[in-house]
Amino acid sequence: MVKTGVSFALARFVFISCLALAVIITSLVVNHVVESVNTEYEKIAHREINTLSNNYRVFINHHLILLEEQARASLFIQALMQPKSNLGKIQDYMAGLTLLGQKYDETLLDFEGSTLYSTSQSGINYREYPWLKSILSGEVSSSIKVLNIDGKYFWCLAYPVVYNQYVEGVLLANIPLKAIHARQGDVELLDGLMIEVVQAGQTIATFGKQVIGTKQMMQWQDAGVSFAFTIDESYRNEALSKLVIQLASLIIVAIVLTTLLAYFYGYRYFVKPILALSQLTSSLEQGNEPQALQEDLRFKEFADLFKQFNHMSEKVAKRERALRQSYEKLSNTNEELKQSESQLVHSEKMASIGVLAAGVAHEINNPIGFIRSNLEVLADYFSDIEKYYHEFNETLASDEEKENHKRLAKKYELEFLFKDSPPLIKSSISGVDRVTEIVKSLKTFARVDHSEKVLIDVNEGLRATLNMVHNELKYCCQVHVDLQPLPAIRVFPGKLNQVFMNLLINAGQAITDKGDIYVRSFVEESSIIIEIEDTGMGIDADNIAQIFTPFYTSKPVGEGTGLGLSISHQIIEQHDGKIMVKSEIGKGSCFSVHLPIN
Repeated sequence: MVKTGVSFALARFVFISCLALAVIITSLVVNHVVESVNTEYEKIAHREINTLSNNYRVFINHHLILLEEQARASLFIQALMQPKSNLGKIQDYMAGLTLLGQKYDETLLDFEGSTLYSTSQSGINYREYPWLKSILSGEVSSSIKVLNIDGKYFWCLAYPVVYNQYVEGVLLANIPLKAIHARQGDVELLDGLMIEVVQAGQTIATFGKQVIGTKQMMQWQDAGVSFAFTIDESYRNEALSKLVIQLASLIIVAIVLTTLLAYFYGYRYFVKPILALSQLTSSLEQGNEPQALQEDLRFKEFADLFKQFNHMSEKVAKRERALRQSYEKLSNTNEELKQSESQLVHSEKMASIGVLAAGVAHEINNPIGFIRSNLEVLADYFSDIEKYYHEFNETLASDEEKENHKRLAKKYELEFLFKDSPPLIKSSISGVDRVTEIVKSLKTFARVDHSEKVLIDVNEGLRATLNMVHNELKYCCQVHVDLQPLPAIRVFPGKLNQVFMNLLINAGQAITDKGDIYVRSFVEESSIIIEIEDTGMGIDADNIAQIFTPFYTSKPVGEGTGLGLSISHQIIEQHDGKIMVKSEIGKGSCFSVHLPIN
């Protein structure tokens, strides 16, 4: 590297800095910021227009809902059926009707569109409007139109009066056109905005102050009108003026900063290297890890000094690293011994439980067998007794003997016994079969692992495990099982069942109230996939990477050892497989066990 003088380097730095700042600020930043402000202003204005349009729509819909409730009044149906006798009641009733606390003109039309009664004195003939025919014929369920009544514009809301699914009349409400705008209380939203209501190309109403600017149209097809929103551009111009002032201020600040940079340049290339050397020397004296100083400096004297210092600190660092590595190796060995001890205790405990469970299952199997056999024999005995009863009844010759026999049978409820006993015996046999199935699953789950892998059907162990944890899961969730036919593979059955049990119990514990667990098995490419998915609380993304770490647990103290998933992960690795997890907070988790077929 070519070394340069201090004065030349400082002068060149100041020149390049000032030139770069001037070019960047004047040619790029100003244009970019102005365009960004214009874009954001347009977005904000469009959002305000959408908000106001939605408020208008909500205003109309609220009035239409209330009009619908009024149209369902039984008095309107009676008046349409018997107008002469109920006209006085309708007049009194409609005189007190309001929509959202406001009194508007309302009109009741009969099934032909003729005015039955109206609170308005306009005398408008609604039959000439085609939308009325659509309501009376049942083609539409309601109507929103803008009508010119005596030179004034109104929102005409119409809703049919229905009786036995037939339209018997129509209830109308005329709301002044400007009422839709008068209810808008957000003055800040309306400031700088002019709204025009346009019908058939003609402006029929204007809201807000007269402004000049960009105009945006919104169509209300159902009402036959459009809203023209004009945004006052003076607001934008004012904002741009403020922006120019701000940018000018930034340029002044940039010039000041450039001047300061010239000062800090000397600090960086002279004072800072000396301070860095002093601080690093103090750090080495305190026994901290040394850090290499930058040798590629502009000034030769500093570069040579830093190079010699780095060479000296590297020798010191090598000695400290050797000591640290020995300490870390000893600590890792200690941690591995603790983990191996915990896993060995857990494995021995599971093996003892398995031997005990297998013995209990064998002892239960024998009495269950003769109980089932006795129940089957008992069923045959009841069948023979019933046959004897009916055949004996047929052998009786006289009516007196038959009547006496019938009386005794009724006294001891023989007919009821013959009818009720077979279902009881059948239910008992079914219960015994259920116990037999549980014992079989217990023997399958608890069988002692071989020293070598054996060829089994993974679904068999999965079903046995499901039967074992059924009592643990039945109170908090519903288990959905979908097991596809799988090829037999060589595994350690007991260890694999332990993995399934850990995953199923964890899934049940993840569900706090009620939920579902989905157990699936299928073949994908050259692997068997077992998925156990729950709809529980899920796992935070920051914790997923730690769930297979020994002794890590998110459960309260005393409720988990943190070894279940760690041991499961190691067991799957012994089978040359992998275990994966996908989880989302509030939706649940899905653990996937991949076992190679070959």
